Amino acid sequence: MSKEVELIEVPEEPDEETLALEIAQKLDDGIPVVLRGPPERVKAIIELVRKYGANWLQVVYSPPWEDPTKYVEYAKYLESEAPYRVLGEKPLKRRILIRRMAKASFDYMDAPLVDSRCASLDHCYLCVNSCPENAIIKEKPVKIDLSRCTECGACVNACPVGYLTPPGFTLIGFRRFARESDVIHAVPLSKLEEVREGSVVRSQERSFPLVAVLLSKEMGAEFRGIGLDLLDPYLEELSTLPRGERRSVQIERFNEYASLEATLIASELEDRDEWISLKHLNFFRVSVSSNECTLCGVCPKVCPTKALKIVREGDTLKLEFSHQLCIGCGACEESCPERAIELSREINPHLLITGNFVEEAEDEIARCRGCGAPLEGTVRMIQKLEQRIRERGDERYAELVWYCPTCKEKKMFEELLG
Repeated sequence: MSKEVELIEVPEEPDEETLALEIAQKLDDGIPVVLRGPPERVKAIIELVRKYGANWLQVVYSPPWEDPTKYVEYAKYLESEAPYRVLGEKPLKRRILIRRMAKASFDYMDAPLVDSRCASLDHCYLCVNSCPENAIIKEKPVKIDLSRCTECGACVNACPVGYLTPPGFTLIGFRRFARESDVIHAVPLSKLEEVREGSVVRSQERSFPLVAVLLSKEMGAEFRGIGLDLLDPYLEELSTLPRGERRSVQIERFNEYASLEATLIASELEDRDEWISLKHLNFFRVSVSSNECTLCGVCPKVCPTKALKIVREGDTLKLEFSHQLCIGCGACEESCPERAIELSREINPHLLITGNFVEEAEDEIARCRGCGAPLEGTVRMIQKLEQRIRERGDERYAELVWYCPTCKEKKMFEELLG
């Protein structure tokens, strides 16, 4: 929900301490603040606001060469909450400690906010694997160890569905911001003074949401990142993909965030039916060993995006996969009882654009050797079951797996009669 925002003009030589205290009080009251002035002055004030234990992530920088209106609009959509840690004693003046009291011990952090819906992807730990500081705790939903987090932003782009988001960024606000900008500089607070032109939006220390970069281009704004070395590999990988004539593509992929990112990327790709290996972008391929897969149906049941399905054609079962829908959560790979599934980071422009399902495995439905009725399973499944029973030394019962319950009972009765 939008809210009232206060615009503060920062003079060339402000009383930084007094101004920072005033801003801290406004933030405590839930009022986002836009600071307009020289970048080095604004930076110093925001650093003091953080030092004083206020939610500095709700302070937006508006450069003096730009109309502040769009910055005020952007600030309306900032999150009201942010993660914080409680520090011990800070080297603060006595009057600051008296004014701020217990709040002076707070340190609001640009660590990502974790959406509780992360728990629904119970096998997905892409963010955990991406963190260079081992600051993400492997549970569901994941948790951020604030004592380790360096606010780098690596995990934000590692999450394929946007369940980890920077508290100082909202997609709705950024969309409006980009619409009114020609050049956008994404820059961390530590490098704010390096910006000398264009619109400015604060990034995390080393990264920025890729979906926002794509959206900038969609809105006609040129994106320039400063010091965002963790974002660069994503942009470089994007530049190597086969480009074609821009087309209208609409992808519905799990949620709005994932759909938007995939749509913006797919709209500029050449419609080429080939698999391209990736290291960073969130596109995935499920490969199934046709010799091992028994079409048991476990993987479609655990897939949260319906990227896998079992199709029956006459007496044949087929396992089919949608590259467009897959978010790489790993549920299928982890749950496969035959270890027949391998998940890899790859992109196929044609399958992404069209959404076509492709066949990964097929087998005939097994039939009873007594009456010919269909059994609960494929030929390969029954063969594997027979093999496992024989390996246990139960030769007598191994062959019975090929019979329906009625014929199995009849055959056992015949054996008892001799």
